[in-house]
Amino acid sequence: MGNEGQPPATLHSKGCADVAIGVERLAKELPDLAFVSLQTEWLDIAVEKSQRTAPLVREIRKIAESESFHGAIDAIEGYEATNMGAIVYES
Repeated sequence: MGNEGQPPATLHSKGCADVAIGVERLAKELPDLAFVSLQTEWLDIAVEKSQRTAPLVREIRKIAESESFHGAIDAIEGYEATNMGAIVYES
């Protein structure tokens, strides 16, 4: 059996890799693993721009910009909600 589908940090901890690229949250679950941040990861939502999707976009932004949502995201180690709800590209 291969190691397909296993998180990189798990593969490293099993001795299958000397170095692995993965997410901080999972790496911190393994006690003997050092984590070096390489970059900040951004997650975006892409939605077709139309009259039909406009209410959906408004609702997503309302939730993403809310203090309660920001608090919930900021409470997760390794995540921050600084720019949540911002439109970063529009055509």
